[in-house]
Amino acid sequence: MKDCAKLSPPSSDLLAYRSMGFQLRPRVPARILLVNPPVPEKARWVREGRCQQRDIWGAPYPPLSLARVSAQLARAGFETRIIDAGPEGKDLGAVLNEGRSFAPGIVFLTAATPTLRSDLGWFAPALKKRLPAAKIAAMGVHVTALPEQVLSRYGALDFAVLGEPEAVALDLASALSSGGSVDPVRGIACRDERGLPRVHAPARPIEDIDSLGFPDWGKVDRAKYLMPIVGRPFTVIEFSRGCPYACGFCMAHAYGGRRIRRRSVDSMLEEIRFNLSLGVEDFLFWSELMTEDGAFLDRFLDTIIGEGLPARIRWVCNSRVDGLTAELAGRMRRAGCWQIAFGFEFGDERILRLARKGGSATLERGRRAAEAAHDAGIAASGHFVMGYPGESIETLRATAEYARSLPLTFAHFYAAAPFPGSPLFLEALEKGWLDPADVESISQDKASLRLDGLEPAAVDREIRRAYRSFYLDPRVLRRICRLPASPREFAGLAALGLRALPFLKLL
Repeated sequence: MKDCAKLSPPSSDLLAYRSMGFQLRPRVPARILLVNPPVPEKARWVREGRCQQRDIWGAPYPPLSLARVSAQLARAGFETRIIDAGPEGKDLGAVLNEGRSFAPGIVFLTAATPTLRSDLGWFAPALKKRLPAAKIAAMGVHVTALPEQVLSRYGALDFAVLGEPEAVALDLASALSSGGSVDPVRGIACRDERGLPRVHAPARPIEDIDSLGFPDWGKVDRAKYLMPIVGRPFTVIEFSRGCPYACGFCMAHAYGGRRIRRRSVDSMLEEIRFNLSLGVEDFLFWSELMTEDGAFLDRFLDTIIGEGLPARIRWVCNSRVDGLTAELAGRMRRAGCWQIAFGFEFGDERILRLARKGGSATLERGRRAAEAAHDAGIAASGHFVMGYPGESIETLRATAEYARSLPLTFAHFYAAAPFPGSPLFLEALEKGWLDPADVESISQDKASLRLDGLEPAAVDREIRRAYRSFYLDPRVLRRICRLPASPREFAGLAALGLRALPFLKLL
């Protein structure tokens, strides 16, 4: 397979700006390992920006951040290798053996809040013991939000990469491989000569996302990443970065910033064609705000339709509820979209306002968005949060009932998770809703906020109740059963259901 990292090189201006004078090509071709770590229970976790969740659908995201970073490093002359332990079925021993065989000088690993103790307290020390000379750097939203705490607690970690990782990782690798000081490198945290954590100045945002080129998918086994039901390889194409909203439960801005930076239509079209040349026809367009700029999305859809691509591709995306109209949903369907995931969050207007959802999101706007997608023939998927401060058993049940009342094909009910980087995290610590000792075990799978009149156990019970009431609804079952288009896809749907049952609290 041809290495796609070499097909769309970044502009020389970006590299010159980002290198800050470092020698981009190492004196000796340096080896750099990029890892999504294994976990002791051998589960598969998504660690992409704000998405810190267990894979319950059997459809792990391809490791976009690792492939993006690898592309920048490979173009600068480094030899890279990517290990995505969960999808590749590699346990600790297998990863350590492969790492030792590759003999990297630097290891970049992703870390997430729910797996932090495993990532940095179990995997990183084992890696350091096997590769004592290698420098270990972690990236992700948790280390971005709490770099000093992470470096103080986890001695195997040498560096934290803060925020957008591509250019920062390149600068750090260039400094280390050339024998220079890391002092000028922006966007990292490390230890000073006394061993105390030191946070450097923040990196400048990457203004031109196109200049990063394509992810280095040539180092990833596409067969490990299959779209549910259809069972075909899929990939992630970044649509934009940044989110200007300040939702209390979200930490997207801590990783990608608040200012929206979009890819160009031409660049995304080129990436689609490249993936088609590799036999990949299914896509997740990655964006916090796919439908936020209607004029830009119109240009993208016009291009997709004009190029005849809807006959060749299928894609899914995310959308806010206040960004979709019936007309736009129809055009998205004609352009190949078959599923939209919406952030409805709550079924109570008061809680929606307490959570500072922003924009013009309301329960009615949510209903109109779900109906627009459904009427256009697009499967609507709903994401809901339960156990936010100010809630009661009544509002939790209102959310469950709201989900059932919408024409949704899928629904996900998450415990309100005060992840580091979110406004809710700081508020929870200040008001005593969260025990500081529990910070590194926060997960959307289990409630952690101790609220007056609403204990975590009660929230978890209501989440189980919401899942049962939704997925045992005959209307939902009919919508799900309409998705497969062949006996093979029906078999894929059955396998998906069996895999998801325990996670959906239906057993």
